[in-house]
Amino acid sequence: MPSKRNNLKTSHTSTLRKSALGSKQWASVLDAVSDPISVHSGTGQILWANKMFCELCAIPLSKLRGLSCEQAFHAESAASAHEISWEAAQPDCEVTLCEKLWSVTIKPLSTNEKNSGFIRVMRDVTEQRRIRRHLLDAERFASLGQMLFGIAHNVGTPLNIISGYSEFLLMRRKPDEGGHKELSAILDQTKRIAVLLNEALDVARPGHRQVSAIDIRALLADALNLSAHYFRKTGVLTALTCGMSSPLIYGEAPQLRQAFFCLLLNASQNVGTGGRLEIAIAESRDMPGFLSVSLLGTEATGRGHDFSRSFETFERLPGDRCEVIKSGVGLSLARHVLDEAGAIMTFAESEERGVPIIVHLPMRSGG
Repeated sequence: MPSKRNNLKTSHTSTLRKSALGSKQWASVLDAVSDPISVHSGTGQILWANKMFCELCAIPLSKLRGLSCEQAFHAESAASAHEISWEAAQPDCEVTLCEKLWSVTIKPLSTNEKNSGFIRVMRDVTEQRRIRRHLLDAERFASLGQMLFGIAHNVGTPLNIISGYSEFLLMRRKPDEGGHKELSAILDQTKRIAVLLNEALDVARPGHRQVSAIDIRALLADALNLSAHYFRKTGVLTALTCGMSSPLIYGEAPQLRQAFFCLLLNASQNVGTGGRLEIAIAESRDMPGFLSVSLLGTEATGRGHDFSRSFETFERLPGDRCEVIKSGVGLSLARHVLDEAGAIMTFAESEERGVPIIVHLPMRSGG
């Protein structure tokens, strides 16, 4: 008959086996979780980590045990989130690791004992924060559009007065008299300001759908003029060429101007400081009845830029899907406008010139 001591030993062994089995089951469950999770001692040493945590550190669990998070990630910038004790650590914070933004939550393992350890859960919030930035930008631009209406109407009156008096004084002077040149410059610049304000209002005005014949070369020249300040700031050189005698299309000029403005800005950002951006207009070889607008980029190193990567999502996103395009601000709107105009986006690979993005637009002859 087994002794009481043997019974206790058997019972204890059974409990340990069940505990080990339960630990393995929990480990299996946590390994399947997509968020990096780690368990720490009261002094901050890693006791256990799931598969995602190990992959993020690029260190196996056997070598992670006994390390602090700071040692595991080799990231000085993340030290604020890897304090030794959960009591000293921020319960919720954000850190940047492996070019991603992570939300870090630290919870104690036990509320009854001090320094009994803590569990650390990381969540990838890169996409969430990016979408939030886009939404904030959209709200900011919407409010700026409303402000623009008020500014344009308030500026209109003094502009009319300046141009009216300039024209009146100009009529009283002969071309060779003093002040004629200066008055002509004042009149020309006030008219230019008025045109720019009207173009901006055309873009911001809701429900504006006036379809007309558009000289795409002039429209692209306007878009380049509007973005000239950004190009000068980054040192990006631009060139516009046209291989057609009558590059006419039909559409809504203000919306198309804004679409190409967004495309040009994002293209210049992708090319980088000191790069070059070429815009070439030609008849589409493989698409009768279309003309093509090609954006070719050259980086500062002289290497042709691959727009198939920077505009990858832009090219394949259907126009009826409400998604935020990852390539840059304003490209969702640009794609929607170009879809409405019947445009088709493609890429043409070239060994010498990189990979340009090509916008094919329905064309009508100007006869």
